[in-house]
Amino acid sequence: MATITVRGSGAVAATPDDVTVGLTLEALRPTPAEAFHEASERAAAAVSLLDELGVPEGSRLTSAVSLLEHGEHVDGQWQHRGYRASTRVAVRLADGGLASRVLSEAVARLEARVDGPSWRVAPYNPAHGEARRLAALDARAKAEAYVEALGARLGAIATIAEPGAQTEPPAALQALRLSAAGSEMPVAAGDLLVSAAVDVTFQVEQG
Repeated sequence: MATITVRGSGAVAATPDDVTVGLTLEALRPTPAEAFHEASERAAAAVSLLDELGVPEGSRLTSAVSLLEHGEHVDGQWQHRGYRASTRVAVRLADGGLASRVLSEAVARLEARVDGPSWRVAPYNPAHGEARRLAALDARAKAEAYVEALGARLGAIATIAEPGAQTEPPAALQALRLSAAGSEMPVAAGDLLVSAAVDVTFQVEQG
């Protein structure tokens, strides 16, 4: 029996469930021990700041620690300039307003490098189910259009497979970087596009 395979897609806008921002604390000193010690002290100051702002401990994750020789090229030659130690803390929050305060206070008070925000629609959000439902309807509509144009009828479903689902932030919100202290940085969530796709194979019955 003949079959037809189509890919259906669906997408819905959803309000993000949480946002993650990154704080990087660095120190440049003559020796590895000095650099690491100062970076550790600055990381402890970040912990105190997050405590002060009411960020739960379970919402913080140390995502990177590094200690590297630092230098620069001068007249084609490498010049040693000491050692740079750094640590990065990822902070996940449900409140965009609090994320804004974390970013601004970390820059103003800790001279931290910051990155983000990274918005997320949680797996339990109903938007994922709605996107999948729309993808399934789209697959059937496509298959029906093809077989009817060929003078046939759509039969039973033979196979169903999900190639993957995605959550895409608006381009303007994919990254935010600050390099100097200033007034509080606005952090706006907007909507994320939750998309899904499904591959469906139908049997084709001759008309």
